[in-house]
Amino acid sequence: PPVSGFYCECKERNMCVNAHVWTKSKFMGMSIGVSMIGEGVLCLMEHDEEYVFTLPCAYARSILTVPWVELGGKVSINCVKTGYSATVTFHTKPFYGGKVHRVTAEVKHNPTNTIVCKAQGEWNGTLEFTYSSGETKVIDTTKLPIIRKKIRPVERQGPYESRRLWQDVTSALKEGNIDTATEHKHRLEERQRAEERQRASSNTPWKPQYFVKEGDGWVYHSPLWKTH
Repeated sequence: PPVSGFYCECKERNMCVNAHVWTKSKFMGMSIGVSMIGEGVLCLMEHDEEYVFTLPCAYARSILTVPWVELGGKVSINCVKTGYSATVTFHTKPFYGGKVHRVTAEVKHNPTNTIVCKAQGEWNGTLEFTYSSGETKVIDTTKLPIIRKKIRPVERQGPYESRRLWQDVTSALKEGNIDTATEHKHRLEERQRAEERQRASSNTPWKPQYFVKEGDGWVYHSPLWKTH
């Protein structure tokens, strides 16, 4: 399956994140489960720390009636330098009753094997943190500022940028024209398959524009830790 690579940076805060992920899907009756395979690395260069994290599974529920999506499974976060690690559990909604989008977490100091913080709440709502000192902290994610993306106009984007590549599919979906969207999607995918067959016949490897392979993963070609 195709691998997705993504990279974000904030030069003002001296931090960046690089991740790669591919998916495995399975049907489960009225649901589809998608496992996110891969990992990300958050770099805090001010502290010279790297936090390696995994990603939760995603589930599309009630696919034949009113579909909705939730996250599930365990995520690990680990920092070798500090010796701290965290386990975050995304709880799927019970069949009867129960809340959606519930999450619990524990932060452990591995050298002393002590739990220094616990968290619970909803990942898209209110989260409460309780520290070993007895201090508590509450974060309401719904009150965090949302900053709109700034993107180049479609006509100035490269031929393989998503918004330009999928613009016909997107506009058809916005108009509610599923048949036209499906036709454009099929045409686009067939073109990509033909390009792949052509590369295979000429023994030409696909070379990504922004990411290079390192070990089992993919890394942005000029991350902040290289250019800083």
